[in-house]
Amino acid sequence: MKIKILLIFLLAAGSGLLLRAQNLVLSDGRYYTDETQTQLYTGSYTEHFDDGSLKMELHLKDGRPEGTYVVYYPNGKIAEVRAYYKGVFHGEWRTYHPGGDLLSIASYKDGKKDGPWRVWNDKGVLRFEMFYSKGRRTGLWRSWADDGKLLSEEMYPSF
Repeated sequence: MKIKILLIFLLAAGSGLLLRAQNLVLSDGRYYTDETQTQLYTGSYTEHFDDGSLKMELHLKDGRPEGTYVVYYPNGKIAEVRAYYKGVFHGEWRTYHPGGDLLSIASYKDGKKDGPWRVWNDKGVLRFEMFYSKGRRTGLWRSWADDGKLLSEEMYPSF
């Protein structure tokens, strides 16, 4: 259950912040070049931890994420790899345990959940498998115990 809560938190975090870094201002999900928020930024963008190590890197187009967006742990390992198209989630979103092992894979299309979602524990055992179509639950959803024993299955309608 902790992994599921962590996944939900990670997938929902970061959209309503006001942030100043690299002389950019983030407001309502858009990056601006100025505090008056009149000029949207296009180009590469990075943030760093206090020690100077890379915290995140992405490309912005008209103030919104475009393409691959990578978030790092303080130890330098990748925490998340997200995919954006025109500022919305589009493609695969992967999260990793701090040690570098895969934690989850989620799929999006045009900003909506679409395709398989899978979550693994820190030992590499698949814990949850879910499917979405255009933002709605679909197909066979399953969950497993930490030892790999099947706990539940639930079928959702296809769309």
